[in-house]
Amino acid sequence: MLSTAVLLTHKLFNDWVANTLRELGAEAVEAAGTWDAVREAHSDLFIKAVKRREEEVLAAAAVAEAALGSDRAIFYIGGSMGAGLNAARGGLFNAAAFIAQRTGSAVLSIDRHFPWGTWEIHLERRFPLVAVYSGADGPSYRYLKRRGHRVLAFPIPPGAGDKSFARVVKYVLGILGEPLVLHLGFDIHMSDPTGHLFVSDYFFYSLGKMLASIRRFYISIECPSSPRVFKSALGSLLGGLRGGEPPVSERYEEGEEVEREVGRLIRLAKKERF
Repeated sequence: MLSTAVLLTHKLFNDWVANTLRELGAEAVEAAGTWDAVREAHSDLFIKAVKRREEEVLAAAAVAEAALGSDRAIFYIGGSMGAGLNAARGGLFNAAAFIAQRTGSAVLSIDRHFPWGTWEIHLERRFPLVAVYSGADGPSYRYLKRRGHRVLAFPIPPGAGDKSFARVVKYVLGILGEPLVLHLGFDIHMSDPTGHLFVSDYFFYSLGKMLASIRRFYISIECPSSPRVFKSALGSLLGGLRGGEPPVSERYEEGEEVEREVGRLIRLAKKERF
């Protein structure tokens, strides 16, 4: 029987997201990483930009290294998908890009925001990238296909909920190999204070159930939304992963236009050589 997943953060990280993970039993990494590990994902320009935050950057790298010591890990380093090849954009270290390159894997991003930092590294390092994001906030499908290398884009329309996200994720997981490397944001939740997507806790539970059959995965926690949303949605994901009962949550009824657009995006993806 497969294990569930180890939860990880670093002893230096003390915000509400890290503390919520600790409440759920996360291990606190104490070691420091190395600049050599940072260079696997980032350029010397990036390192120069983040050098003044050396302790935090190397803590983030240590968490990524610790994650690779397990077959399944869910970890938090303050968010990483904004950290690009050269520009930090508020990120300390792009753990998903680092793990993808170490393991020869694709990166899957599920977040309201497009992963611009990961995209920048993808353009240089050419690992496969799948982005599931709000089409209202991110680049067009055509823009990404014109510039990327083995990229699949799912700019999800406003008003999408559990059904559309589950359709897309089920398709994507069916074509990606292992290990799975995932940026996961919680700002797609219907209770996110700034969003226009309508995913409920049930989607995160369903995602956990899908992950339960994957032998190796590494999940970087990205946009956490609010404390209430994060704790509830992450708990639902862990419940699905552990084979627990589904959450009782409000479900949003999608419109026909949303379902048609998501179906079109999946059909476009099926035509690609990925």
